[in-house]
Amino acid sequence: MGRSSRASVACFGEVLWDVFELDAPLRTSGARFVREIGGAPANVATVLARLGIDVRLVGGVGKDRFGTSLRDALRDEGIRVEHLLALPNRTGLAFVRSDERGEPSFLFYRHDTADVAFTRAHVTPVMGNARYGLVGTSTLMTAGLRGATDAFVRHLRAAGGALVVDLNVRAHMWDDHDLMRRRVGALARRASIVKASGSDLVALGGSLKRGESWLREHAPRAVHVHTRGRGDSFVEGPFGKLVVPVVDPEAPCVDATGAGDAFIAGVLARLVRSDAFPGTQAYADVSVWHEALTLGHRLGEKAIAKPGAVKGILALGALRRSLERS
Repeated sequence: MGRSSRASVACFGEVLWDVFELDAPLRTSGARFVREIGGAPANVATVLARLGIDVRLVGGVGKDRFGTSLRDALRDEGIRVEHLLALPNRTGLAFVRSDERGEPSFLFYRHDTADVAFTRAHVTPVMGNARYGLVGTSTLMTAGLRGATDAFVRHLRAAGGALVVDLNVRAHMWDDHDLMRRRVGALARRASIVKASGSDLVALGGSLKRGESWLREHAPRAVHVHTRGRGDSFVEGPFGKLVVPVVDPEAPCVDATGAGDAFIAGVLARLVRSDAFPGTQAYADVSVWHEALTLGHRLGEKAIAKPGAVKGILALGALRRSLERS
């Protein structure tokens, strides 16, 4: 496949290493750590590639050993990495700890790192040459990365691609919450699909109900995909509202890092394999969306089974065969 050929999905944004503490508290000298692929777009791209979907990753890693090894790991997953640029900055890191319920907390080392240093000047038209383009709202926090996001979205739309926005709102990282809402709203307005968790909506609206109203107001033409942690998901679109129950509500949760990323990867994989794109009959078919969210649940349950966003996304043969049959 040529480097300039159209991808099924292009994932844009943060690419870094997640660093997990294994078995000792940080205050001791005996703590051990392991690194795993991290950054929401990289997580989504990895799951898509494991499902056999043609996916491109767009962003930056450092010209250091962390960046080289991360790029190699992503290439080995089957991801197109020719537009994952090696920049002079350091590669980003995020230290992750999970509580007894598996809920993660993050300590980011991303000041002036390569994924943040990606600017409009780095973006080329081929980066947006995809049927679907995925962007998270964490790319809106700095002027340079915000300009790169705008350029990527423009190239995506010029190529006839559909924008998928993962709200991924980290309110604690914004000094001005009104500015956060304006910028997130402006990006959501350009989307064909918006994925929102309950915490995203609370951050944007102050409550879950007001957050849902906020999303309908700011992305009135988009399909809205909602996740609720271990609860049922639902989707709203031209076909109405569809609630899709979790597959295994008792699935053990070791680490919830990346569960939402695995979920949206499953949704996109089913849409791609069903040729369901905005304007097609399949895109308005409620059965396609039911299958898409069900696959998202199955992958989310795999993600939470092991530490690391993609560590548990294994044994996918049956799911891949099911996708290929569609």
